[in-house]
Amino acid sequence: MISAQPGVASVVAYTSHQGLLRAGERATGIIIRGLERHGAAADQVTGYLRGKQSFSDAIERRPIEVTLPNGEADTASIPSIVIGETLARTHGITPGTTVSVLSPQVSSSPFGLVPKFRRFQVTSIYHSGLAEYESGLAYVSLSDAQTFFQMGSAVSGLEVRVRHLDDATTMAQKILAALGGTSGGFLVQDWTQSNQAFFEALALEKKVYFIVLLLIIVMASFSIISSLVMVVIEKRRDIAIMKTLGARTAAIGNIFRAQGAIIGVIGVSVGLAGGYGLCRGLQWYRFPIDERIFQMSSLPIHIDPVNFIAVGVAAFLICCVATIYPARRASRFEPAEVLRHE
Repeated sequence: MISAQPGVASVVAYTSHQGLLRAGERATGIIIRGLERHGAAADQVTGYLRGKQSFSDAIERRPIEVTLPNGEADTASIPSIVIGETLARTHGITPGTTVSVLSPQVSSSPFGLVPKFRRFQVTSIYHSGLAEYESGLAYVSLSDAQTFFQMGSAVSGLEVRVRHLDDATTMAQKILAALGGTSGGFLVQDWTQSNQAFFEALALEKKVYFIVLLLIIVMASFSIISSLVMVVIEKRRDIAIMKTLGARTAAIGNIFRAQGAIIGVIGVSVGLAGGYGLCRGLQWYRFPIDERIFQMSSLPIHIDPVNFIAVGVAAFLICCVATIYPARRASRFEPAEVLRHE
């Protein structure tokens, strides 16, 4: 039903549970996500894995050597788990390390209620560039997750990927309607709702940055005003002669308005070209930043033409406004007063 909707690229099942991963004397809480061996989600994780192995190969069970109670050596097969690079670095875990995972589910025993745990073998480490996920998200196969958390054949949800990212909100509403709405007991959530607080913070920062940038341009416009005022003072004799010869007051003002507009066009063009070149350079260079602070390894750069146009138009308008005072001052010169002192 969901995969038949226009615009849906893939639909895969997944499980998601909280657990406690223990390696040696260290333990940390993580989210354990069970994925199918093949699918869009598995392909994405494959792109983050070290080496050239696929997600299906990474979660394949591998035999390990164990020691039986009688002291004899034997081999056993335990589930595989893929963890993030940040978690591996923090706990000193390498591929091949055996870790214990504790589930919040408890079972009854002669000693009371004890949490359920199982040993997993770390078969691969992924690097996504998002330290927050790498420190608290691990992947296992869907079947192993269902067995460990006693889910049977049930899943936590379905991950739907759309062909166009911007259509996620619209597609979520269509899928919810196809499933019978909220009365059907289904919850449909798109990526904008899952990270709503984060995107609201980004939108606020974007507005603040735009205001700060405009204030910087306003401060820079004072240099245009001062430059034009100096030109007016230097050219007052020429202005007086032009007005004596019949030049209109509006024509005198238009000369300085045109001069300010030309300065604005040149300045905006050079600034936009320099900003675009700098952004392209940062895209190519991938400016590194501290993952522990910004939750990503490199500075993300996205060039939005709308922002360039908005900043350019605003800067040009400010330059035009800055010419009002010099133009009014130049047009109000009295030729007789000016020529008397020349």
